[in-house]
Amino acid sequence: MKDHLIANVLERLRSDIAAVNIGGNVEGLLARHVVGSDQRVQIRWGVDCDDVWLQRSYDPSSLPSVAALGYTLAFSPQPRYAASLEEGIQRATARDPSMAGHGAALHDPAVLIGLVLAARELRSTKPQYLAWCGQVVRGLAQGASTRLDPLLAYAASLCEIDVGRPQFDPLAPLNYCAALDWWWDQGAGRETSGPEQRQALRATVLERALAEVTGSRSAHQAALLWRTLRVAISEEAGTLLQSSSTAARLLDQFESCLRRWRWDAADLRVPVRWLIRSEREVQDILWVILRSTFPDLEDEDTLPKFGHSTYRADLGIPSLGLLIEVKFARAAADFKTIEKEVLEDIVPYLRSPERYNEVLVFIYDDSCSVQEHETTRQALRSVKGIVDVIVVSRPSHLPSSGDRQSWEQAMSATKR
Repeated sequence: MKDHLIANVLERLRSDIAAVNIGGNVEGLLARHVVGSDQRVQIRWGVDCDDVWLQRSYDPSSLPSVAALGYTLAFSPQPRYAASLEEGIQRATARDPSMAGHGAALHDPAVLIGLVLAARELRSTKPQYLAWCGQVVRGLAQGASTRLDPLLAYAASLCEIDVGRPQFDPLAPLNYCAALDWWWDQGAGRETSGPEQRQALRATVLERALAEVTGSRSAHQAALLWRTLRVAISEEAGTLLQSSSTAARLLDQFESCLRRWRWDAADLRVPVRWLIRSEREVQDILWVILRSTFPDLEDEDTLPKFGHSTYRADLGIPSLGLLIEVKFARAAADFKTIEKEVLEDIVPYLRSPERYNEVLVFIYDDSCSVQEHETTRQALRSVKGIVDVIVVSRPSHLPSSGDRQSWEQAMSATKR
């Protein structure tokens, strides 16, 4: 049900954006500027100004026209349009911005940002145009009665001036929250918020977007909201994927992954043979499997001292509160020993539940004593705090312990 609601909201927003996907439309141009190269919006953009538009529609005395050309050249530089752009920006900067009332084009974020982009295109030879834009932005910021508009803060960063920072307010209008999220991802806003604050804002936007009517927004507002919702959905999906069950599923593929584990035939000139002889080597393999999915994976994380003893977990994923205990069985009799060791370790391992609250046990059976696997698996799974138990056997193309020792002795003799 929730997925259906989200899909409907995203489609309505996409329709609002697509409605102004017209050459020279400043709303459509700002929407494209916000969405960027995200292909998920599924719009074939046709907002840029071209030769026909320049001949038929361009008016250098019209601020929206100049802004539209500014967006186009910022997106794709066209030297042949430079003279037309300069004529327009020259006329724009001849005006007194203080005379512009609230209904004037300069108060439209789509026009203002387009003009700033136009001025930036010419700043190497005519820096006064960007200075004029900075004056406009300062005046608008000073006249703001409540919150600083994130789009105005973005325009200020393009002008290379500081007018303050937008503040996080979960009670602010939905459009403001979406614009703030976008501003946080721009150059000037990246260091002004932490991951937790961003997640809180995006969760708020997602919840409110499902409850509020999201149609009839301007294209750039629709683009800002569409973008934030897409990010929020991706984060929500990522959270679902980042779980202890995901780690278990990954490690459950250990045996099938070892199909490509190298143990070349002896008739090769330089055979490649990867040994698995100890618990430490199994830990290394698990690290390779898990690290790409869980970037906070810890190797041999030292746990708080328990009585006279110090404990060190084999692997830990702090974001999941999950410890991974790795065991190496050399013979069938080792399974009984492993059960006792895990039972002894489980209490000190979970002494600090704010840090780790679950344990996944991974056993590599070098002896291929498959008759012992289910007994140990069932016994340990019944223990409180153990989320799963995975037992895997040595693949058949790797030699047994005895054959491996013979091979190592032969290799040592060859080196002498």
